[in-house]
Amino acid sequence: MKDKIEKYNQHIPASKTKGFTEKQITMLDKHAKKHSKKHVDKMILLMKKEGKSFSESHKIALAKIGK
Repeated sequence: MKDKIEKYNQHIPASKTKGFTEKQITMLDKHAKKHSKKHVDKMILLMKKEGKSFSESHKIALAKIGK
């Protein structure tokens, strides 16, 4: 039996997406349905701290964390 991957419920908490555009928040919410919480958290960190784009942070998160 596979281990259950922890995911966000319906929406990522607003405290984590403070300063993001509406489009970024919407994209992350949709993205969180298919990817793990660790993957999405890594993306948020890269977007906030390093100023990476959604695509750049996604590629890095896939390489470092996985899906």
